[in-house]
Amino acid sequence: MKRRPCSLLSLSTRILASSIIFIFGNTVYLGWRHHADTESQTGSVARQLQNFRGISKEIAVKQSSILENATLLDRDHSASAESFSACLLVNDENPRLPEWLAYHYHTLPLRSIIVAVDPNSRSSPKDILSRWTTMGMEVEIWDQDVYLPADLLRSHGICDSNVEKGCKWKHRHRQSYFVMKCMEEFKERNKSWVLLTDVDEYITFNHIHQDDPVGELIIPMNIDANDAAEARRRLPNFGEDVTILDVIKNEVDTKYGRQAFKRPCLSIPRLLYGSRESKYDANWIAMAPEGFQDEDFVTLRYRWHAMKGNPNEKVWGKVILDLSRIPAEDLKGSAKSIHRPLQRQCLADPTSYTVSLFRVNHYLDSFEAFSYRNDARSLMRKCEEVSENAIYLIFFYFPLVYHHIIISRNQHSFSLVL
Repeated sequence: MKRRPCSLLSLSTRILASSIIFIFGNTVYLGWRHHADTESQTGSVARQLQNFRGISKEIAVKQSSILENATLLDRDHSASAESFSACLLVNDENPRLPEWLAYHYHTLPLRSIIVAVDPNSRSSPKDILSRWTTMGMEVEIWDQDVYLPADLLRSHGICDSNVEKGCKWKHRHRQSYFVMKCMEEFKERNKSWVLLTDVDEYITFNHIHQDDPVGELIIPMNIDANDAAEARRRLPNFGEDVTILDVIKNEVDTKYGRQAFKRPCLSIPRLLYGSRESKYDANWIAMAPEGFQDEDFVTLRYRWHAMKGNPNEKVWGKVILDLSRIPAEDLKGSAKSIHRPLQRQCLADPTSYTVSLFRVNHYLDSFEAFSYRNDARSLMRKCEEVSENAIYLIFFYFPLVYHHIIISRNQHSFSLVL
């Protein structure tokens, strides 16, 4: 596949990237790397893209085999147990889905999921999802006729962003109606906590680290910074048998929790991870279990992240909601957005990084993965200069900042930690 010219987008990218800035102390630098548009490079990218499906399928099998060979945590794995639910809109996400499911199955714990398949998707997640029913998970796959109004069904079919305008807005309409209908369905099933993220996002504990933002404006303003710091110090260490739901239950009646969980919608800041692979770094440490490699897992392959408290990632944070505290009549129609689905229950200003117990790690992945999806932004995704330069601008290396999938295998506990 010949690399797509970036035209005006490339020009704006070059202008932006030409202001070379690096993060060092209190000074911010934006890095720029030049990639020569040579025939050999174009051919290499084409071959990688051509093989991406097959390679990803092999990796997915490896990821799944971890669970098959694991003695899972001593918990009730049924969907009726106290647990999390999730609403997920997918578009060619099969390469990432096994890792996302395995991670959140243990970390939340996730026991119920409704998946909507974008009509532009060239693949179905059915085979991947079906094996999770044997793990005690409730799984449903929805077509858009389940959640879209009839008048939108006629106009929100397959949309080729290469030749059509408005594909992005159609996607957002689809997503807004889906998450609202999905939450309404879980409400009718008497489910409580629900997660709204994408497949490239992983919720984790937000431990205190030396690169936390300093002097950040605290939102919500009724949370005391000292109370938040104490709550973050109480977060479990990596490798402990403690879930996101456990932490919520432990903190809800504390001084911090009475403020942080006052609303049924909890905004969570995101942290962006870039495309630079960590295995080439001098201080790289392999973290995958025996028989596996870090590059088999996006959460282990990439360890360079953006500046914490980044305003853009904070504004576009994600949410978890306690449906048991939300009236059924508020779950009608379409959501405002996946970032703030309910205006009455979700804060207009997202939670600040330094007072949040949780964060969502957002992985951009490789150019092959970035450009593979056939979604509303596919025209931009196939521009390699955008994927490797404009998007991956500000990154720190900080190992061991990501959460874990705890699995006991051959009576040996290990964590997928980043």
